[in-house]
Amino acid sequence: MGFIVAAIVNEPSAVLERFVSWYLRQGADRVALYFDDPAHPDIARFAALPCVTVTPCTAEFWASLGLSAEVRFTLRQNAALTHAYRAQTEGWLLNVDADELMYAAGKTLAAWLATQTEPQSLRIASAEQIHTAGPQQLFRLQIAKAEVNEIYGAESDLFRRRYGLIGHADGKSFHRAGRSDLRLRQHWAEDASGAEVIGTRLFARDGVHLLHYMAPNYAAWRNKLDWRLNAHGFPAPIKERLRACQASADPEAGFRALFDLLHAPDPKQIAALEAIGGILRLPADFGAPQTG
Repeated sequence: MGFIVAAIVNEPSAVLERFVSWYLRQGADRVALYFDDPAHPDIARFAALPCVTVTPCTAEFWASLGLSAEVRFTLRQNAALTHAYRAQTEGWLLNVDADELMYAAGKTLAAWLATQTEPQSLRIASAEQIHTAGPQQLFRLQIAKAEVNEIYGAESDLFRRRYGLIGHADGKSFHRAGRSDLRLRQHWAEDASGAEVIGTRLFARDGVHLLHYMAPNYAAWRNKLDWRLNAHGFPAPIKERLRACQASADPEAGFRALFDLLHAPDPKQIAALEAIGGILRLPADFGAPQTG
């Protein structure tokens, strides 16, 4: 019983290449890309790849799902993911974003999923990329709110709501195919009544992680400021700090300092996180597309 990966995407070529390459190497039977921009320049390129299906999200596509391209992104995303799920007849569907790599330590995802015989749904906790001067890739893991207070001190309000993370702490899910009543949401699924489908939740201690590259560099983070300011549910203390930067005499200096505070912890903070099992270290080239 295999698995399919589905995502609604609008990322640069390099991010999409890493995404597709990673999941195919992990044993995915197929990667389904829903291009939110139907004129995205990479559509033809990815449509030509084996084991990749491409759906340009045209006005006609949205109309077929009872939507328009003008409704908010999360509604379009949920509709596209549900479309992917209902087109599947067996195996698992994993719904993720293009900046997320699901990782099972010591196994491919296909081999790991083969050991999951009982659950109908699996939700995997988030691990969030952070930046350091060292040669490895580092990810911070969810920690207790009391530990957030100890590590981040006066700035803990920025980190507490999401258990030490800045991006989502809800993780992403695998769903077993075959339920006609299932509607997918970004992090989990609902049944026909709108109730969350309760499955198995897995965390760092289980050796599986959702690696979230939410702020790969300052430029990429800076380009999404408007989205963060307007996103429903993004932590209010961070929105307030962003607005304060905007209103300051030197907004760019403020933004840069905030990026470092949020996504480049100092060595003391990293050591404190590592001491409580709050850091995942991976090789510097982890996830890079392979050629040849």
